[in-house]
Amino acid sequence: MKTAKKLLILIFYLGFVNSTLGQVLVDEKNQTPQELYDFHISKKKSNNTSAWITLGGGVAMIIGGIGINLSGGIIDNDTTNNNKGLWLSYLGGATTLVSIPLFVSAGKHKKKAKIQLKNGAVGFENEINYLGVAIAFSF
Repeated sequence: MKTAKKLLILIFYLGFVNSTLGQVLVDEKNQTPQELYDFHISKKKSNNTSAWITLGGGVAMIIGGIGINLSGGIIDNDTTNNNKGLWLSYLGGATTLVSIPLFVSAGKHKKKAKIQLKNGAVGFENEINYLGVAIAFSF
């Protein structure tokens, strides 16, 4: 039994060391402002998308759990046990709360991207002005 424990500990240790040594830290000092801007914008978009998906899934679970609770007595005429969807509602509430840090992280990346934009990034921030002459022909 002791050898099995030692073997499991060794396997977990080697797996941990292998994964931690394989990670590479990104040095932000060697990147251009454009690369940092693109990185933060992509992180903002991915965090925002995952936050909205998490929020929508949580709200759907809450509504589904409430719907199961309300329809419990209607479908099988059992009015004594209306807690069938209670856990689904709880899980939906927890999932909805998980979306908050994702929204916060997206906001932080948006601020960092704006800082990089001010530091000399080439990217645009939803404001592109075109100068030109328009000609319209009416027939």
